[in-house]
Amino acid sequence: MGAILGLPKADNAYLTAFANKQCRLGISVLNPIIMKRLGTNLRPNLNRTADNPKPTLTEYVYQPKYRLYVSHEDAFFYDELRAALKAHRSKFTPSLGLANLVSNFAWVEEVEADAVRPTEAVPIHSVIPRKYLVDLDATALQNGTYELIEQSLYAVEMNTEREVTERDDILFNRKGEQGSPIPALVTEYYSINDANVILF
Repeated sequence: MGAILGLPKADNAYLTAFANKQCRLGISVLNPIIMKRLGTNLRPNLNRTADNPKPTLTEYVYQPKYRLYVSHEDAFFYDELRAALKAHRSKFTPSLGLANLVSNFAWVEEVEADAVRPTEAVPIHSVIPRKYLVDLDATALQNGTYELIEQSLYAVEMNTEREVTERDDILFNRKGEQGSPIPALVTEYYSINDANVILF
């Protein structure tokens, strides 16, 4: 989002636009998570004429596809992001982490949603941060309708020094849309067009 809006990278200033929970995100895995290893030659230093490149196997997600749910307290930031997404306009090239992992994006729609605090398990279509999880439906997991992956110590927020200020374990369905949502009792979620999403 920082690349799309052209937020300044100097001193990591763009991170201030996402700090202190003014921006909340939900992430759904659409394509199944399939990992591929590719060989890469890394230079031992930044000198372009350096000898002895180091062959390295690097692991990538194969054909990743995600849906982001975004809310922001800053109306100007929100309006600018909405306009850029609708126009498919980006000031910098968006990427998934590394500069060579160029990504594409598309506007879906804008909806209003209120937080729901359930008393029983509901199908969750997004990543589930551990602090929101109360209980899982073990029967569905045993039946193989979804494949649960847990990523430990996921970086939820960082400051402008790129120091992680909040971490949490996250759970998601490796099968993406090809599997079923995760039936779970959570502290709260948002119902967005038949999808139950956690914003964190």
